[in-house]
Amino acid sequence: MENNSNWICPSCGAANVSGKFCVNCGTAMPEAQPIQQAQPVQQAQPVQPAQPEPVYSQPVYSEPVYAQPAQGTSFKTGMGFAIASLACGVMSLCLSYCYGIGIPFGIAGLILSGKAVSEGHPSKMPLAGKITSIIGIILGAIILLILIIAIAGSAASGRR
Repeated sequence: MENNSNWICPSCGAANVSGKFCVNCGTAMPEAQPIQQAQPVQQAQPVQPAQPEPVYSQPVYSEPVYAQPAQGTSFKTGMGFAIASLACGVMSLCLSYCYGIGIPFGIAGLILSGKAVSEGHPSKMPLAGKITSIIGIILGAIILLILIIAIAGSAASGRR
């Protein structure tokens, strides 16, 4: 059988003009098939997919819905004082080694911590601000006392 002959695929029934394989399903051309020129060429039926193809589209988004805060447990009450007390407490710790500069920050942290607790802030942030402020005041006072003793001792040794 020649390559330029017309033949019909035995698997899918598609008409092929030439080639050794079916253009529709890929089946090899049979060896002993007679040439059928008298019959009209049949059109191949399209093969329907087993599942419909999915339709791709952009998802539709709506505006987000935010939950309202629960009544009675608002963290906004005293929140500014709690944050400020913690910030002042940390600053008093950091600056306690700088010649007692951290002492005023520690005092401010204690005052702000008391205001946050009196306003009813429910978290542990005012307590942390109070603790860091107390530690900063104590360290600043110790460093300042050591500095005063060192200055007084050097002044006394210089007079002799």
